[in-house]
Amino acid sequence: MSIAVPPSTLPIINNTIEFATRTDDFHDWLFSLCEHFQGKPFLLRAHGQPDMVVLSTPESVEDVFKTHFENFPKGKYQCENMRDMLGNGIFASDGATWFHQRKVASNLFTTRSLRESMTQSIRKHAVTLRRVLHDAGVQQNTIDIFKLFNRFTIEAFAEIGFGISMKTMEVEEEHPFQTAFDRVQRLTMLRFTIDRTVLDIIAESIQRRQTNEHRDGPADIVSLFLDQYDNSPESKTGEFDPQYLRDIVVNFLIAGRDTTAQALSWFFLNLTRYPDVATKIRSEIMEVVPELMTGTIDTPTMEQVQRLTYLEAALKESLHLYPAVPFTTKLAMNDVVLSDGTPIHQGQVVTIPEYAYNRMQHVWGPDAATYNPERWIEPDTGKLINYSAFKFFAFNAGPRICLGMNLALLEMKIVVASLVSSLTIEVLDPKKLTYDFSLTLPVKGEMRASITPYKSA
Repeated sequence: MSIAVPPSTLPIINNTIEFATRTDDFHDWLFSLCEHFQGKPFLLRAHGQPDMVVLSTPESVEDVFKTHFENFPKGKYQCENMRDMLGNGIFASDGATWFHQRKVASNLFTTRSLRESMTQSIRKHAVTLRRVLHDAGVQQNTIDIFKLFNRFTIEAFAEIGFGISMKTMEVEEEHPFQTAFDRVQRLTMLRFTIDRTVLDIIAESIQRRQTNEHRDGPADIVSLFLDQYDNSPESKTGEFDPQYLRDIVVNFLIAGRDTTAQALSWFFLNLTRYPDVATKIRSEIMEVVPELMTGTIDTPTMEQVQRLTYLEAALKESLHLYPAVPFTTKLAMNDVVLSDGTPIHQGQVVTIPEYAYNRMQHVWGPDAATYNPERWIEPDTGKLINYSAFKFFAFNAGPRICLGMNLALLEMKIVVASLVSSLTIEVLDPKKLTYDFSLTLPVKGEMRASITPYKSA
């Protein structure tokens, strides 16, 4: 079985020019190619790069991410490309290193104290976020909500990760750590700003433990990791490496901070485009958590948001159209034939273009590219439909499926419920907004919005 190439493929240079010139609409370009081939695999080639086989069926996703998982690591090039920022963390490693990082992260994420401290932190900072938005509305100022959501998430996740406050939502000037995080994907030299901040925090935490000055307050990842390390055999046999903990925490931060801020931004863009969805969300909140709509409480609890079915459907549908990671690549270590007969050769790269894949009619039906939260709700029972991770590919799948998936949805539900219950956030010029070309799916430029108080009838 041979793999087809796009009609635009040129002799000798193949698709090199397209790769170089389509960065502004890269994901929509891949979407158009996937539509052209109607879900069948196709081959892209660029000068100096390995052949790229693009796959867009649930069966092929399962082949790569589960059935032949060990044959499709991230690969040396991808890991080296991200190592300057992520070190040997879970997102920039393969094999035994990845397995060990995954095990450590899994132990941390299943810790009840971390789950509770995360929820406590998100609820606290959601109140500040709502106040900032409310004040902008009172002053009749528009506000860049993409920038604000980034400030909110760096504040919340810095507290969850390190137990510190950066006060990023309360001052005009950005913290150097935040600036570095915003730009590090383009300027890797800014890693030194991040390293200096993180390693200083780790050193301070270790010093507090050595002098028995334990900090009161919710648990954070640094303190929880050090607790685990103190009780492990490794603590008796070797020196502790702060760089190792640095890699764990920075990987957690970049996973939680960037993706959450982007997901919230795209979600409120969808609410502007589909105001009836906001109406349905408020109706559900009034039914499930009426005290939130009346202002009796500021934020819902973890237990309360777990009952907000339609809100979860609306968030998942937004992630369906605007996945945090718009495309994923894997390197074939050996020749293999996928379940549909597609041959993959050693050294080739396979790509799952999530942004395009989630909009394909052969996967999601004729309304695949339309924002439709109802696709997630069983008509007869009103319960959420749990699609296979190989179909709803927003949190990865197989052994690398996102450890924080459920927590991420929970935290976003807390934030959204807190905001829509008291505010109307209307994104300006919603048709003009698009994404920036990056490893994730950030908004290109500003996402300005007008804010008005919402009063329940």
